[in-house]
Order: sequence, then C-alpha cells, then structure tokens
Amino acid sequence: MRRAAVIGILVLILLLGGSGMAEDKDREENLLLFIDGAAVDVDWEANESVSALRALAAEKPLEISMSMYGGFEQVGPLGANLPKQDVQTQTDYGDIVLYSGNQIVIFHGSNSWAYTRLGHIRGLSQAELKDRLGRHDVTVTLTVSAGTQSSEFALPDITLNSGYSMPVIGLGTWTLSNDQAEASVYAALETGMRLIDTARYYGNEAGVGRGIRRAVENGIVAREEIFVTSKIMPGDYDRAARGIDDSLRELGLDYIDLMLIHQPGWNDEAVYRAMEQAVRDGKVRSIGISNYYTPEAVEQVLSFAKIMPAVIQNENHLYYQNKALQEYVRQYGIAVESWYPFGGRGHTQEHFANETIARIANAHGKTPAQIILRWHIQDGYIAIPGSSNPRHIAENFDVFDFELTDQEMAEINSLDRQARYENW
Repeated sequence: MRRAAVIGILVLILLLGGSGMAEDKDREENLLLFIDGAAVDVDWEANESVSALRALAAEKPLEISMSMYGGFEQVGPLGANLPKQDVQTQTDYGDIVLYSGNQIVIFHGSNSWAYTRLGHIRGLSQAELKDRLGRHDVTVTLTVSAGTQSSEFALPDITLNSGYSMPVIGLGTWTLSNDQAEASVYAALETGMRLIDTARYYGNEAGVGRGIRRAVENGIVAREEIFVTSKIMPGDYDRAARGIDDSLRELGLDYIDLMLIHQPGWNDEAVYRAMEQAVRDGKVRSIGISNYYTPEAVEQVLSFAKIMPAVIQNENHLYYQNKALQEYVRQYGIAVESWYPFGGRGHTQEHFANETIARIANAHGKTPAQIILRWHIQDGYIAIPGSSNPRHIAENFDVFDFELTDQEMAEINSLDRQARYENW
C-alpha cells in the first residue's frame, strides 16, 4: 500500500508538472497579431490550424497584405497551406478565419460561408474595428512572443546606485506619435521588454502611458515590473517641479522609475534639486542626466548633487563608444545608457552593413542589429533602440541566447572613431 501510494503521488506530480510545462510552453509561444503595427488582443482557437499558424510565425514573423472584400471583411494570402476543418459558419465582427486553407480573413461585419475558425479579436467595438479595417487596405503581422527568455547567456537587470533594478535593453520612443508610441509600447511589453524610454520633449508621454495601462489591464505585465524613464525638457527648466508633475499626469502613473535632465542648460542645479525633491516625495525613484559627455560635465553636476545620478544617457554607438566617460563614472556606480545604439536615423544601415558586424552576424546566425545590441550590453551599456515595427521590436529583444567572444568584442571595440552624429 505504501509503495502504491508513493507511485500514485509521483504520477500526480508528473501530471501536474507536465500540465505546468504545457502552460509555460503555450505562454512562451503566444501568437500575437498587429494591424498596421498596432497590437490587438485575440482569443485563438485550440485547433490544428492555429497550431500550424503559430509554428509558421515562430519561424519568422508573417506580414500579410490584406484587401477589402465585400465591404465587411479583409482578406489576405498566407503564402502557405494550413490544415483546415471547414464548416458552414456564420461570422461576426472580430472573427478571424481560414479560407481555402491559405487565406486569412478578418471580419468587421458578418457573413456565412465554409471556413475554419482561427480566433476572435476582443476588446474592440464594431465601430473601432471597422475604423481599423474598413477604410483602406491593411498589413497584418503575425509573430510569436519571445516570452521570458532564459539561457546560460542571459544578462540580468542591473542594480543602480539608487538600489533599484533596471533592464539592460528597452524601447526608445523618440519621433513616435502618441498613437505609434501606444502601439509600440504595448508590442514591446508583450514581447518581453520591460524598459520604456520617453521624454517631455517627445510629446508622446500620453501614448506611452496608454500602452502601459493597456498591457497592465490585459494581464501582460504588472506596473511594478516596468521601468519607465522620462526627461525634463529645456523648456521646463524654470519650472522643473511642475514639469515632473506634468509627466506623471501625461503618463497616468503614480511614479516614474527614472527622471533625467534632458541636456545641460542654464538652470541645471535648480532642475536637479527639483528631481531630488521628487525622489523624496515618492514621485520619482531614480534620477540622472542625459547628454553630459565629459568627466568635467559630470563633476559639475556632482558638485551640487545630494543624490548621486544613477544613469547617464548619451549618444553611444559603434563609432562613438566614449569608453573614457564609462570608465570615469564607474567609480560612482553610475550606469551609462545608449540612445542611438544603431547610430540613429540616416546612419543605421551604415552600421548594419559594417563588414565586421556582418561577418559576426553571419557566424552567429543573427542579424546585424542583434550583434550590435549584444555588444552594447556585454560592454556594460544599457540600450534603448527605437522602433514602431513589432517585428523589429521582437528582434531587438532576442539577444539573450548567444554571446560574443572576447575576440569579437575586441574587433567591435576597434571600430570606435570617437565620432558623434549629433551636437546636443
């Protein structure tokens, strides 16, 4: 009896463990759908067709050009044949079906035909869905969430000198509109990113906040798991305290994880003191500076700082590595964060086409963007590449399953020209 009981318990543990592993696998292979770059929530069917669709999207993101048909649906070729179980179906708005085994159909009206059900878009009214689908052709992207990555190469968050943890890679939102920022932030959080960077100057804090709240409300992530950075813009340097309150209001958050002085100005000391007061008031957790490039500029801030800057956010990329500053601030425990990690608009393709980067990318079976980001984080930088493309966002986060060798790191370090592209 005792042996039988033990065997029964072991069987139960295995069954429960198997169930848990299956749930983890489903969570890691979450199928995501974007309409013109904006994420939508889908309840997918548990059938053979969806499993095959998920497998296709796991190989590479699927971009489907969809055209209006009949005034109530968008239809697009999948470019592959999926198993089908067609039955006569009465569709409603939000339904996603497979037609003829090789076409995806999304309805913003209703119809009756022989289809295989794939899923249903939730959280949008018929008017909202028609607004997205019913006025023009659209591009639908299907991709698979990276989930929580774990490997022997994974790099943990870093602990700032403020005591808080900060992810080593995140999403930059410079140049994004409010709507683009909302969609991109949601996609980034759904992919697994937890660091989001914005600024008063960008004019998109409201969109960033909407993307965060939607991800929290949909159960993708908890607020305390997200690290949000904003910056006080020069136009607010004479009203820094109110500028911080404006950011909180626009973002719709109770606190900001990191607040930065956007760039040196005429009132740095007063601005910094306002940030220190915000820390004491619980409005901000960590503070820092942006676009301070020399030890002398940093020392000027340290001459009046009561709270040590936790982060310096600067232009850093292949051709401007500024190792001297990185080494100098290490004594204070100040982390260095890279904006323009790919060189910025107008220079990205030049960086991607660099012969050394291309060769290393080929050796690892990775993209040039992934090699550059892996170099940033292995070299001690935090990186915030910007994008409004869900596929690129997912690609930028997929850098934790490989490691650059010491030789490769040395080769990339040798590319430094100490050449900046911007002058602020």
